[in-house]
Amino acid sequence: MEFKEFNESEKSEWNSFVDSTPYVTILQFWEWGELKRSEGWQPYRVALVDSGEILISAQCLLKKAPVLGNYLYVPYGPVFRDISVFKQNLPDFLSELKNFADSKGCFVIEFDPLIGKLVDEIEPSENLLPYLNTEIKEILEVNGFSISKRNMQPRHKLFYDLSKTEEELLMLMKKNTRYNVRLAGKKGVEVTSLEISDENMSQKIDEYYELLLSTQERAKGYPIRPKSTFTTLLEVFKNSNLLKYFEARFQGDLITANISQFTSYWSSSFYGASNRLHPDTKAPYLLRWESVLEAKKRGCKVYDFWGIILDSKQHSGYSETKLSFGGTRMDTYGLFALPLSNWKYMVWDKFLPLRNKIPFIK
Repeated sequence: MEFKEFNESEKSEWNSFVDSTPYVTILQFWEWGELKRSEGWQPYRVALVDSGEILISAQCLLKKAPVLGNYLYVPYGPVFRDISVFKQNLPDFLSELKNFADSKGCFVIEFDPLIGKLVDEIEPSENLLPYLNTEIKEILEVNGFSISKRNMQPRHKLFYDLSKTEEELLMLMKKNTRYNVRLAGKKGVEVTSLEISDENMSQKIDEYYELLLSTQERAKGYPIRPKSTFTTLLEVFKNSNLLKYFEARFQGDLITANISQFTSYWSSSFYGASNRLHPDTKAPYLLRWESVLEAKKRGCKVYDFWGIILDSKQHSGYSETKLSFGGTRMDTYGLFALPLSNWKYMVWDKFLPLRNKIPFIK
């Protein structure tokens, strides 16, 4: 077996592997690492390979923590196809990954797998089982990881199982939400979509960013990325089929838009934005529904509503709208930490409640 760092010429091989398993999201694709590079992270793509076959892979993002050194973060990873293979080979992978992280001056490795527990006592549908497998948690803990109280990705999640019919999905919604989806269509709201490679996308991003600024102003502090993030996103994803831009208009006016993501198994829509125009048309409800239908058409198995922020007055409307679509609730375990320096990690972990106030850590 070989611990291998992948280079740019092996991008297709990397993406092919990560797209072949349910244990992955867009955050482990090569292009996402390049997007994060533009935000100050250093991406590394490493894998345990046996006779040319990838057994376990991880797109690692490295960032500097002043004084302490560097930390290595794996968003929604590591990636594997089979849990038995993961269990058998994780010790060898970690042995090499720890050496790799140490060579980069890292004091901790943090995995952030998309796994958690159901909020409601219901029988989960088959397509959601990869996210609910407690064996993954147990394997990580046996290999020295402990669950942090922190999280980098959303703690509270909502999913659709896309094996359900359109009518079944509509019936998951609250009555008013189902009504709003249909009302928007009847009123004449038009939802259109563009591939990221479309020549008109540069202009669309300009309009879309104005929507984001409007959303931020209305939500009093709604966090948004700088515009450069979205121009970089266009550049790095332009030759892929992983993203699509959706917008909703009424009488020619742009009301709401999002950027949706699609792997073979998983799908989502984030970076949503809207303004106050034509509120009676209920355009955001139809926009979300059309994103779901696109995922279903592509053959995706699940639709991830991304994050829900509970117990927050500022984000109550944002979260309540998502929850009104129904679906299956899950709370993730959060970060799994493997300290390489116990005292540095203790300082990091105790210091972290202040991190959002300090620009260099965001």
